[in-house]
Amino acid sequence: MSKNLVWGALILALVVLGALVLPTSCKWQTTKTAIKHGDVLKSSIEDFEKNRQKLSESLIENLEKAGSELAAENPNLQKVSKDFEKEWSDIQSRYKKLKDDFGKVGESSTAYFQQLNELSGQIRNEALKNEELAKNKELEARWNITYQEASVNVEKVTTVLEAGHDFHMVLVASSIRQKLEQNVEELNLIAAQAKELLADLESFTQEGRKLVQG
Repeated sequence: MSKNLVWGALILALVVLGALVLPTSCKWQTTKTAIKHGDVLKSSIEDFEKNRQKLSESLIENLEKAGSELAAENPNLQKVSKDFEKEWSDIQSRYKKLKDDFGKVGESSTAYFQQLNELSGQIRNEALKNEELAKNKELEARWNITYQEASVNVEKVTTVLEAGHDFHMVLVASSIRQKLEQNVEELNLIAAQAKELLADLESFTQEGRKLVQG
């Protein structure tokens, strides 16, 4: 057999092999891409839920703790204010992470449905394709409602945090007023002592005058 025939046979074999492997590789790539989109969406939702739980626990615990301390007979407003501010900073960080995670859920869900529609669009049977596309549309519509409801609730958390911020400002002002009230009490005490001392000095003056007058 000549070298040309050998090379021709090898080239033909490689072409046939490539024809067999390429479709399989493409199909596997499609599967991997679809699975990746599903995994990314699942991971995004799980990350959001973890941070939602952490934020919820931290927020409720902080508010309840502050409420309990303020309900004491003689609350230390300055201490409560400092503790509240420290915890509130952590809550703000958690909330930022929650919003970032929520945005990732939205992005990954959009990519997820695009992938679903691409897969369904590759179906050659027209009736089956339309059936699958309809299922995708119905599922996406339900998801969009759920996502919008969650978006509203995320914004409600924003309102709660803004109220918490305002509460902290009131708490700080109250702690300052409490200190001023303490200063007023101290000033009143000093004034009473001053009156007593001045009265004593007045008596001393009177007695001095009598002494001079003989």
